[in-house]
Amino acid sequence: MLIFDISEFAKDSTKVLKAALNDDVIISNSDGNNYKLVPVKKDESPFDNVVPVNLGINTQEIVEIIRECRAGV
Repeated sequence: MLIFDISEFAKDSTKVLKAALNDDVIISNSDGNNYKLVPVKKDESPFDNVVPVNLGINTQEIVEIIRECRAGV
């Protein structure tokens, strides 16, 4: 794992992005927050790993709720 501070990333983002292709990259900022840089493959959507949530309602019910909300505006 490679760790870069935000100023290193700002100075040479190309180097940091290239490093992320081969290794885990963490970018840390001055307030203590850390961010993991994850490259997305060209044939991959950023939404491929999103887990669906079953709300127990169907599409028609969603449409009706949206129409009711819009009617109240």
